[in-house]
Amino acid sequence: MKTLLQALIAVCLLLDVTLDAEAYDGSRKGFILGGALGTGVTSYTEEYTVQRTSETGEPYDVTIKTDRKNEISLMTDFKIGYAPTEQMELYYCSKLSWFGKDFATFVNGLNSAGLSYYFRPKTPSLYLSGGLGLAVLADPFDNDPDTWTGFGFFAGAGYEFTSHLAVEFDLMYSQPEEGGDVFKGIVPRVVFVATAF
Repeated sequence: MKTLLQALIAVCLLLDVTLDAEAYDGSRKGFILGGALGTGVTSYTEEYTVQRTSETGEPYDVTIKTDRKNEISLMTDFKIGYAPTEQMELYYCSKLSWFGKDFATFVNGLNSAGLSYYFRPKTPSLYLSGGLGLAVLADPFDNDPDTWTGFGFFAGAGYEFTSHLAVEFDLMYSQPEEGGDVFKGIVPRVVFVATAF
């Protein structure tokens, strides 16, 4: 819980710094730094491989697939990168979905290369975004955290209603796995974005 509180404080400070930054010229072109906070649903299934023994004593594997579960989740984002033009941003981003499972807090996330394209060089403007990269599933508050990794991607659209502030809807897909066990997550998300540029 302490780490989650620290993350929320960091996002609030980022929002404050973003809105008051004097070092940035208001032009999207150049260095960008941003964060987001919102909500969504972590919708997932899990597949587990279990070894059984036949009547003849031969071992064999059985795959067990769970029913789809839907968890209301806290969403956080972080991005850092460069905008080569007023209408395009290239960045590294970390998109995280925080949800409860089995009396623990889990993070389903995506660490990816991302791209955003704005339809207008100045605000207000609609934009599209997308990226692909490393999907993760972790229990970060456990004493011995377990982290699964795999492939993931996201695609979305947003509306920058004033300089530095936007609302974004995106869909994140992730498939982290560990030792034959697979987590398949689909996460529709709505976040409020603050970006310094």
